[in-house]
Amino acid sequence: MKFQRSTLILMGLALGLTGVVYVFEIQGKTQQQEIQAKQQQIFSFPKDEIQSFTITNPQQTLTLERVTNADELKKSPWKITAPIQFLANPASVDYLLRELFKNQSNPSDVNSGIQKLTVSAEKIKDYGLDTVTDKIEIKLKNNTIHRLNLGNIDFRGDSLYAQIDSPQSSGKEVSILVISKDILSTINRPLEEWKLPPEIPQTPPTPPTPQPTPRPSVSPK
Repeated sequence: MKFQRSTLILMGLALGLTGVVYVFEIQGKTQQQEIQAKQQQIFSFPKDEIQSFTITNPQQTLTLERVTNADELKKSPWKITAPIQFLANPASVDYLLRELFKNQSNPSDVNSGIQKLTVSAEKIKDYGLDTVTDKIEIKLKNNTIHRLNLGNIDFRGDSLYAQIDSPQSSGKEVSILVISKDILSTINRPLEEWKLPPEIPQTPPTPPTPQPTPRPSVSPK
């Protein structure tokens, strides 16, 4: 069967248009998934932009910042600057950052993920956000400051109420987030767990015990 040239051109255009539509649909879905993922993170800015952060809880106030010294950088990318000067444990810092930037939604749990509540300003004390004792202040490389205030644990017991950047509402309502309570155990680490563990000196191998050289046997004459 022979097709006319115009028919072949139309078929080619149709196939090309189908491919373009498919690509745009895929890109659109991917972008939408990325947007939804960011909405399920506590913070959406790149964590590589963090210059320093301060953790405040009833036990202590701890400040950590990025290391710039080349020799220190070989051991840890972070250091404690208050209440002591000490290199930080990278594992402890990474765990905190993972909690701040992870996607909190779980497809198998319809109740998972960050939820946003709008409540009257006079009710904020019911969520433990009027007098905050647990909070994180993050300073970016461009000197922008972000704050996360943590309040009470919710009625289910697996989440807690929080506010980002302590928004000051001009009206009678304020916004509150419901986030995973996993971050509480992270910011309440004792100071020792934030410090870089000492290097364990390598024990030199034990030399083998010398064995006596057997004497050659003497044949009787």
